[in-house]
Amino acid sequence: MPVDAENAVPEEHHARQQGEAAAAADGAAACDPIAEDKSVALFRKGTILTQLREGKFGLRKHDRKLILCSAGKSLEWWSTKSKTQKGHVSLSAIQEVRIGFQTDFFNKYQDRLDPEVCVSIIYGRSQPATMLHFLAYTSQQAERVAAGLQKLAAAGSNNPSTQSKADAMHETWLKEMFVAADKNSGGTLSFDETLGLLNRINAGLSTKQAKRMFKEADVNASSPEEQGLDFDEFKEFYRTLSRREELSNLLTIHARGTDCFTPESLMKFLVQTQKMDVTEEDCTRLILENEPVAECREQKLLSYDGFERLMKGPTGAAYNCEHTSEVYQDMTQPLSHYYIASSHNTYLTGDQLKSPSSVEAYIRPLKLGCRCVELDCWDGPDGNPIIYHGHTLTSKIKFADVIRLINLFGFQTSNYPIILSIENHCSLEQQSCMANIMIDVFGERLNVLDSDQSRTHLPSPEELKGKVLVKNKKLSNDADDDEEGWVSDEDEGDEMTTNLKSRKRPSNVSLSPPSQAASPNARSPTPGEDSMDAFDPDSAEAWKPATEKHKLKLAKDLSRLVNYVEAVSFKGFEYSFAHGRYHHMSSFAEKKAMSCAQRRHVKKFLKYNSRQLSRIYPAGSRISSSNYNPIPLWNAGCQIVALNYQTNCPEMDLNLGLFRNNGMSGYILKPAPLVNPTADVPFDPFKPDTFSYFRPRDVTVTIISAQQLPKPKGVEKGEVIDPYVALQVLGVEHDSHTYLTKYVDDNGFNPRWNEKFRFVVKVPDLCLLRFVVRDKDVLSQDDLIGQATIPLLSMTQGFRHITLDGEGVEGASLFIHFTISDYVPPIKRKKGFFSRLRNKSKQPAADSEDKNRPPALADNLGRDDKDTEMLSTSDEMTLPDGAAIPTIITETVEEEDMDGEESAERADNNADDVQSADLDLAGVTATGAASAKTAEEEQAIIDEQIRQEQEEEAQLARDAENPDPAPASDDDTEDEEDGVEAQAM
Repeated sequence: MPVDAENAVPEEHHARQQGEAAAAADGAAACDPIAEDKSVALFRKGTILTQLREGKFGLRKHDRKLILCSAGKSLEWWSTKSKTQKGHVSLSAIQEVRIGFQTDFFNKYQDRLDPEVCVSIIYGRSQPATMLHFLAYTSQQAERVAAGLQKLAAAGSNNPSTQSKADAMHETWLKEMFVAADKNSGGTLSFDETLGLLNRINAGLSTKQAKRMFKEADVNASSPEEQGLDFDEFKEFYRTLSRREELSNLLTIHARGTDCFTPESLMKFLVQTQKMDVTEEDCTRLILENEPVAECREQKLLSYDGFERLMKGPTGAAYNCEHTSEVYQDMTQPLSHYYIASSHNTYLTGDQLKSPSSVEAYIRPLKLGCRCVELDCWDGPDGNPIIYHGHTLTSKIKFADVIRLINLFGFQTSNYPIILSIENHCSLEQQSCMANIMIDVFGERLNVLDSDQSRTHLPSPEELKGKVLVKNKKLSNDADDDEEGWVSDEDEGDEMTTNLKSRKRPSNVSLSPPSQAASPNARSPTPGEDSMDAFDPDSAEAWKPATEKHKLKLAKDLSRLVNYVEAVSFKGFEYSFAHGRYHHMSSFAEKKAMSCAQRRHVKKFLKYNSRQLSRIYPAGSRISSSNYNPIPLWNAGCQIVALNYQTNCPEMDLNLGLFRNNGMSGYILKPAPLVNPTADVPFDPFKPDTFSYFRPRDVTVTIISAQQLPKPKGVEKGEVIDPYVALQVLGVEHDSHTYLTKYVDDNGFNPRWNEKFRFVVKVPDLCLLRFVVRDKDVLSQDDLIGQATIPLLSMTQGFRHITLDGEGVEGASLFIHFTISDYVPPIKRKKGFFSRLRNKSKQPAADSEDKNRPPALADNLGRDDKDTEMLSTSDEMTLPDGAAIPTIITETVEEEDMDGEESAERADNNADDVQSADLDLAGVTATGAASAKTAEEEQAIIDEQIRQEQEEEAQLARDAENPDPAPASDDDTEDEEDGVEAQAM
């Protein structure tokens, strides 16, 4: 029960509750599939709770009735005094419901409230999360409220004709758009209101086209004076507007000229075009799940509407849903063999100087699969340790609250081990308090066993499943039996303090280093290529701290909890190879880590990371909580690459894209060559001659279209965006490129590009594909609309939708075609006519630049001057001198370990796959713009010429007495390699 007497419930409230809810509940309960559930029925009738808010003079309390709207799709809360509605939220927007002290709000009032009656509703997708806070009158009421809302939110909608939560969200979005456009609240949209709505959703329709569609949809108008679209008519209007020709063509092609798929024709499409392993029974199930028309479902037919739903659902997703929904990698290898999702200063919600600290800041990363979180611990009042960024204006939260929340939410997304990275600044007494809190809260989850000295490697994630590991300093085994000992104080904050003290410019000036070359052809610097070029990781001076390290007394109670992640000071690679133990882990500041990951030292870094854990943290100069580029460090085998999860930026996009893989377990198995430093030729991410451990892939990506692209934040109301797509191929230096489409004028609703890019990836296991959609702006930097990052080997083949991530992009997507196959290098021979034709096609004259193709932007991944509002424009990579936007395969001339017949057979198979995909694409994109058709026709001619030449080469190999091709002359080989190198860079 709430402890305050004023919260007692007047009996008349119950009577009023029963009477007022009756009318609202009529009709809705009849169509509710879960109406019989008692916890759901509570909201049909309505239930009274006390809403809590913070006001100027303390905690404000108001009685509110929570009730479902008559349509059963949103939750409303009404004042019990004024009988007016105070707010509503769509059921599909509710993320979760919590009971108890599980939010920052209720944590502030622990001494005044009973946790069993505290209810928090978290909804929306904004960061920080939007919350409502209520007090129930009994613990039973709180449990029924939480259970009912969770069931309603999971259902998404109580309308049986809506078969998925995505559909419910889409209809909610349509309703919101309709209400916003209905200026006079008359329940219908006039033509002028409809025009305003079309502009708002970026549909570049002419007034004439809009008028025709408006009249066709307005079926109930009896006279010109009564023209207007009600919501049902508006839904039909929108459905007609959003019908997509490319999907319609795809259906017609593969449904044998009809307008519906049968289970048999759907199976053929999914197997042959989408490269999926399905049976006819599977296809029947997919039809029943996705077809909205009852008559079609009865006949087991999939109409256009059902096909669109199927293609926009998990079956048509570009990111392999089996990779995101389940753990499929080997989880029995040592911890050092995995990339581990890691957060830096997890408690912060913003910048490093004055932003609030929050327990909520731990929940979001943990739900995203983060497995290593940071706790900066300091002495708090009343003997209770606190967490905050020391010596700054950031707020403070209780250590005990954080541990409790980690225990509650830490294993909801992933059951694999959590690492608590503790930065300890506490007194002995409060260190012992920290240890006791962790033991009491985590119980058996806390791994307290000493590290096994007979082992030679770390335990596996599978062995440590469900366990919590503590990363901290540890007293040596030969220490006295006292209750404490001395250790060095590893304070990451010292670097930031040093940076602030040495700063000679105002704090509001950008902290970024001088911009890299402004020219679009300027080369991006190699990681670590700066004043640290002379850095020697094995020198005595390399790891000397900027300020003298303090000594800290460590309590044995806390030391005993440290086992497999023991923090030690790094003293150089050679020292670690000679004296390091498998359970020793060192933290590296960003700048020094980047230097270790450069060409001169990367092999040693790889060797170190094959046995021991390394943790990388951002530079102290990143006051705005910006992030560094994690890719060079992943390429060097670093496991714990800690990033600021609170910052939305390109670097975090890469991190979230990578760790969506392997069932969001937070552990991604590193490629085998990165954990095998004893190989005859150890892998080096900068040396292509060590890439033979990987299977190179021939990749083709066709950017076809986009759907429902929103306007960027800050764009004027009357503008319609001019979108284009940047395809970033990110991995080892040799594989990294950026490809740009043309931009489409005045169309964000359904822009079409139909542009194909074909390239070779030598190290596919380390490659990420990042799709970035931007709005072309002549007068300023191009605005980010949305992005998606997917590991290359988790991409699914065929026609696929990519859901875009970003602020306000719900429902926006890209439609692409993707193929991947083993790369077959061409047989060396003297260049002929077609080879020269290919080179010529890739290097157009300077004066032939397409005015609708945006220039390549500088690569600024990892810069530290990205304020949140600027992040959208700083992540494109530079194309080198002479490089054009490629539309055909980039070939590299090298010898493979295969004879002529095998090479010819693989070449024929790949050519057939490419030709089949091109035939599909030709049909799908047949209704594109004239310029797009012309480009596709030209490309088809070039592709056919390439195929013919490959067939000639394969035939020559088969006819040759010696299967090994005769080597080309030195002059010819040098000439050909020079030409290809210019294209591949």
